[in-house]
Amino acid sequence: MTSGRRSALAFLTGNSLAQSASYALSAMLAASLLGPHGRGLMVLGISIAGVTPLLAGMGTGSELRSRLPGTADETARRRLLASYTWWSMLAVGVAGGLAVLVSAGSASLIDPGLGEPRFLVAVLVVTAGYTALTQFPDAWYAAGLFQAGSGWAAAVATGGLLGMLVGALLDRSAWMLLLAQGTGMVLVAAAQATRLRAAGLLPVRGPGREELSRLLRAGVRALGLTMGLALTLRADRYLLGTVAGAATVGVYSLAATLSEAPRVIPTALGQLVNRDVALGTDLARIVRSRQLAVLTATAMSALVAATGWLLIVPVFGAEFAEARPLLLVLLAAEIVFAPYAVASRGLLGGGWMGTAGALGLLGSVAAAASYALAIPMWGAYGAALASVTVYGGLSVASWVLLRQRLTRATAQATPDEAERTVVTPVP
Repeated sequence: MTSGRRSALAFLTGNSLAQSASYALSAMLAASLLGPHGRGLMVLGISIAGVTPLLAGMGTGSELRSRLPGTADETARRRLLASYTWWSMLAVGVAGGLAVLVSAGSASLIDPGLGEPRFLVAVLVVTAGYTALTQFPDAWYAAGLFQAGSGWAAAVATGGLLGMLVGALLDRSAWMLLLAQGTGMVLVAAAQATRLRAAGLLPVRGPGREELSRLLRAGVRALGLTMGLALTLRADRYLLGTVAGAATVGVYSLAATLSEAPRVIPTALGQLVNRDVALGTDLARIVRSRQLAVLTATAMSALVAATGWLLIVPVFGAEFAEARPLLLVLLAAEIVFAPYAVASRGLLGGGWMGTAGALGLLGSVAAAASYALAIPMWGAYGAALASVTVYGGLSVASWVLLRQRLTRATAQATPDEAERTVVTPVP
């Protein structure tokens, strides 16, 4: 690994750890203040707010990251970025409207609290924050500015945590903490927009109808992956809520939040692999990234398992005791998820949007079916066990597809290109 790559990985990892720590602290604060039921309502609101921006974004971030590194003409770059800017602004309203509709519609299925007017206002605000968290980092990453992108993502998450701390002083309720978290995220996102404008990555003028149409047509093919992944990662909470109620979601989500810590380095490696494939690289480098992802996920899982088992009950109380065994199962799911975190980004970086989208859609269907079968039978444990199965299947499928696409691309390259991109056989 070169010094530049090590530096980029270090920044991505450090900022991702800060972002994950902010989310974990937010989850722990909410759990301690609200108890299982209130925490469950908040988790459901955040789950809805985290998924709808991906749908509203229409895969434009993935397409931007695939095209911008190879676009040398300055006018073409500005037109592409302006198109992305306009669609990102529109996505804020679209995502917010969808989130409110889904939350209100879920009130009769899960809990009436999801349909209260003040809770819906909180969902609208936090969705705006998650839309910025979805769209803005891709602009930084597309330009190769990993330090800035990951740093601002961590800052948005930290803004949400600080907002929750202020909200807790006003009213210790699910809707207030959610509203305060969203407000903190939006304020930091506004500052980030200013920095993106200064860097020339968020231009407003000259998007062009044709360029915007092309961005959407290509991006929507990747929507299956981004939406599929989000649904795969969030569907367990939602379906668990419909079967067991908000309180069970609150306990399960504590274990799920803690279990996501080992995902930090695999996700950071995936961001680097995305750009590697976009610029052209060999399969051997990507395989090394996969190996490192699995090793680090395993090591961090062992640390989180020991720490969580010891501290969950003393910190959160006996009502959260079931989170301890759930944490062990969900950590196993994170280990088998690590290869997918790398390979899925490689598919997007290579511009294989249709392949990535189909994989994501099939993954979400498999996840929905697995959760629908397992949760009614075994409750929260069924959700955790289904996650292990789904994540493992996604990892295997994504690596098979990525290897096939890279091998085919090398075979079709010109002799000069073939010299620059040599695919090393991997057992």
